[in-house]
Amino acid sequence: MADRWPEPLGSLAPAARKLSEHHRTGPFPASPIPAWQALTAALGWLHEARLACAEATPDAGKAAEWLLDNDYQVHRAIRQIRKDLPASFYARLPPLEARDGPALPRMFALAHELLKATCLQVSLAGAVGFVRAYQERHPLTIAELWAFPTMLRIACLEIVVAALTPMLPGRITLPFEPSAWANEPHGLDATGRVARGIANLAVIAAIPWDEFFDSVSLVEKALGGDPSGFYRKSDFETRDRCRRAVEELALHSTESETSVAAQAVHLAEAQGEEEAGRHVGYWLIGGGLPQLAMKVGARFPVERRLRDLVLRHPGAAYAVGLAICTVVALLLPSGYLWLAASPLWGWVAGLAAAFVPATILAVAVVHWVITRALPPRILPKLDFNDGLPKDCPTAIVVPVLIARESEVAALIEQIETHWLANADPRVRIALLADLRDAPQAQLPGDAATLSRLEKEVVALNRRYAKKRPGPFHLLARPRRYNPAEGCWMAWERKRGKLEQFNRMLVEGDESGFSLIVGHRASLADVRYVVTVDADTMLPPGSIARLVGTLAHPLNQPRFDETTGRVVAGYSIIQPRTEISPRSGMRSLFTRLFTGDTSIDIYSRAVSDVYQDLFGAGIFVGKGIYDVRAFHRSVDGRVPENAILSHDLFEGAHGRVGLATDIVLYEGFPTTYLEYARRLHRWIRGD
Repeated sequence: MADRWPEPLGSLAPAARKLSEHHRTGPFPASPIPAWQALTAALGWLHEARLACAEATPDAGKAAEWLLDNDYQVHRAIRQIRKDLPASFYARLPPLEARDGPALPRMFALAHELLKATCLQVSLAGAVGFVRAYQERHPLTIAELWAFPTMLRIACLEIVVAALTPMLPGRITLPFEPSAWANEPHGLDATGRVARGIANLAVIAAIPWDEFFDSVSLVEKALGGDPSGFYRKSDFETRDRCRRAVEELALHSTESETSVAAQAVHLAEAQGEEEAGRHVGYWLIGGGLPQLAMKVGARFPVERRLRDLVLRHPGAAYAVGLAICTVVALLLPSGYLWLAASPLWGWVAGLAAAFVPATILAVAVVHWVITRALPPRILPKLDFNDGLPKDCPTAIVVPVLIARESEVAALIEQIETHWLANADPRVRIALLADLRDAPQAQLPGDAATLSRLEKEVVALNRRYAKKRPGPFHLLARPRRYNPAEGCWMAWERKRGKLEQFNRMLVEGDESGFSLIVGHRASLADVRYVVTVDADTMLPPGSIARLVGTLAHPLNQPRFDETTGRVVAGYSIIQPRTEISPRSGMRSLFTRLFTGDTSIDIYSRAVSDVYQDLFGAGIFVGKGIYDVRAFHRSVDGRVPENAILSHDLFEGAHGRVGLATDIVLYEGFPTTYLEYARRLHRWIRGD
């Protein structure tokens, strides 16, 4: 990004450099900008101005037309200013040193000077060049850079108000006192200032300000020196978390933001090539943060230190909280027993009867406190939105149990939908099919069912194959006689399917499958597997985000060589699973059981007690896993016919990270009988 924007043309760079020569920041908080303080009054002014412009004089005709045609731009800008600039954020903006008059934020002056230098014609390239030139002398903070678009909106609002109000004398009054910058002519008459001021509000709304930030931030430039190279490969949210960590460390220390970022990079450079600390994120959002905080002399407030203490000792904190809440919950029955002068046996019986309800209440209270005291723990991610890299080939597998040939069409449609939603040259789709349990090895309809599956998968590959083999695969297993179940069935049901599939990928052992359709060689290099149910829906881009999460160096699994268990990082990433809105509205039964599915659940992270407190989630059978790490963590640990619900066991050994900001959707049974059948299959491990 550093070389993308050339030196700005004309007077932009000289104007920015000249401005920086005269700027000095003051030691006290910035004075409130009158326009920012009077946003409610500005909305009232807008309403009055619309009414006045409807009967405007010829002198105000063109300006009135601009407002009447584009008043929604002004209204949207006012709402955006109110949202993006709360008082707590405003207080972090350094003020300009003022000899007389209010000490307004430095970025407010920059916003007006940019508008003046460009004759009220804002552009991304102009903003980047202007701010870069200014920072040659005075570095700007992270908060200032994020506040810049808001300051431009306030400046444009001031200019429109200051120019239009005198053109409608006696009809509207000023809602606030505009700054001196707002009354400058900008090389235009009043009508031109109204027109360009309103037009700029539309331009500001369209500019990708995250791109602006990446291009001008000195902290971003410093962190870009990450010796591992993973910082620049991370997605915007992960990089933003690193920058916020830099900002917080600088806020509670005497170091500048650029100095904190440079020291984090220096610590990363001092690590060995294979160490996790080689990535600068380890020192900012990983296990190295306490060491970096000590190095820069950061002194966090009491609430932050208490939170860090809880996160360092989550088990003890959870146990103490549970014990305290349980004792408090037992006070009420204890008080009653005391007032009733109960004998010793009555105390024993009464407290024993109250103990279970008390613990249930205690668990609910402790979980409620945790979800409100701790922010959601969001896992870092690499940015794979432009496609998976060469070292991350991934297979989407759908383990299914087929009872009849008529079920084939729906399964084929489902795997085709998965491909269309997440088409990528390095994604493969595999249908892991078992035939239903039977009293004998073969049933009359088996051959027809398998033949139909094979035919449909071949047809899919023919349809989507271009210069490479098609992405679809079918792997079917034969029945074996299981004396414990007293029937012929596929070995170990769903767990067996995945274990034999993993063994084929890791060890090349294909003996578990009686039928393999598709280009077998394309599965040989698969690194990650996404396992979903037959009714799971994968939103577009979900595979790239899942792979990007598991591939991030801070999430890489690390093993205890003695036990073979994953003790840090993750071999499995469990996304959040929600009932699809369509499924949730099919019947009264689904509406009662699925709850609210009408809100936006795709883009937000939510709290989870186990992930937020302990740093690990619970595996429920849908998610992505690192094939070799997962296989290593569970291989040989499960005796045959010993486990029905295998997800919790696998998650305990492979360690699961919960990514609540990645959502998969699944269907829900329409009736109670269908729900009971699904529950029965789940209990049996299907």
